[in-house]
Amino acid sequence: MISPDEYEATAAKAGLGEVVAVHPRYRPVTLAMQAWIGGAALAIGMGAAVAVGTWWPLVAAVVVVIAAGIAYGRLAPVQGLQAVLVYRGGLLLAAQAGPDRTIRWDDIRATEYTPESYRDERLGAGQTRTTRTYERGTIWIAAAAGPITLLHVRRMARLFEEIDNRFIPAIQVDLDETLRAEGNVQFDRGRLTVTSAGLVHTPPYGQGGEFAWSQVRSVKASSHGALEIKVTGQPPIRIRLLNARAAVEFIEELRSAADSGQP
Repeated sequence: MISPDEYEATAAKAGLGEVVAVHPRYRPVTLAMQAWIGGAALAIGMGAAVAVGTWWPLVAAVVVVIAAGIAYGRLAPVQGLQAVLVYRGGLLLAAQAGPDRTIRWDDIRATEYTPESYRDERLGAGQTRTTRTYERGTIWIAAAAGPITLLHVRRMARLFEEIDNRFIPAIQVDLDETLRAEGNVQFDRGRLTVTSAGLVHTPPYGQGGEFAWSQVRSVKASSHGALEIKVTGQPPIRIRLLNARAAVEFIEELRSAADSGQP
C-alpha cells in the first residue's frame, strides 16, 4: 500500500489540500495464470490426498492457491504508476520513479469508465476460449497532448465516480449558460439538440424527429459512456457521448422544469 505521506510535499506544493482516498495499482492475475496454478495445485493436492489416504492435502492446496493469488495481486507494479491519490483539490498520480503528476479538478474535461468484461470465443470441436477485458478508465485533461488511461487500479469504479462528482457540476453550469445564451445545446456534433421545449434528433441515417418534453419517457447513461433516451412512438435514441452523466442530469433538469410548468 502506498502511503499518502510519501507524496505530501508534492500535493502541498500543488495546493491539493487533504487526501481523501488512495487507489493503488495491482498486478493482474490473468485467466491463463489462474488456470495453470489452479490445475497444478489440484493435481498436487489430489496426489497427496491419495498418498496419505485423507482429503486435507487437497483443501490445503486450494487454500494455498487462493492465498498466493491474493498476495500476488497486492504487489505493487515494478515500474510506472503506483497509485492514484484523491485529494480535496484534485488527483495525484504517484509514479515509481517520479515525477508525480498532479491534476486539479478544474483541468478535467471528460472521463470514461469501462467495466471489466468477459467474452467466450468458440474454437471448434466443442471448445471455447474466454477472453478477459480489464476495466479501464480514461481522463481527458485541458491543454494535454492526449488522455490519461488507467489500468489495474483498485476500486476503479469508485475512483471515477468520485472524479465525476467533482467536475460534472462545472459542466452543468456551462450547459446552462450555453442554453441561456444560444437557446440550445448540441451534443454529438449536432445529432442531438436540446432546447427548453424538448429534443431534436438528427441522426446521420434512420429516422429522427422533434420531441417535446412530454414525449420523453426516460433518459439514462450507461457505464460505457452511451446516452439513451426513450421517446414515445419511436425507437430509443442512442449516442456515444463523453460525460453522458452530465448530459442526463442537464436533460432531466429541463424535463422536471417543463413538468412543473417553470419557464
